Amino acid sequence: MRKEEEQAAELLTSGKVDPAQLKRLAESRDGQKVRSLLGDEKALAQAVEKGDAAVLQGALQKLLATPEGRRLFQQLGGMMGKR
Repeated sequence: MRKEEEQAAELLTSGKVDPAQLKRLAESRDGQKVRSLLGDEKALAQAVEKGDAAVLQGALQKLLATPEGRRLFQQLGGMMGKR
């Protein structure tokens, strides 16, 4: 896994991001674009709950392959005080 993917996984599982900030980010233009790229949110959530690392890694790779995804990742890092 690339360093960006490892950092993204840590951000998503750390619980350090304020849910209200995360919601605003998800509803942003970049967030909406990324959601459309990732496809079936319910299936992705189920895979995460089951601990399916391959599905999570694939989603992160898709996310980080787009300018919108990289911007969201940087914003999440900023929310946690990491840059």
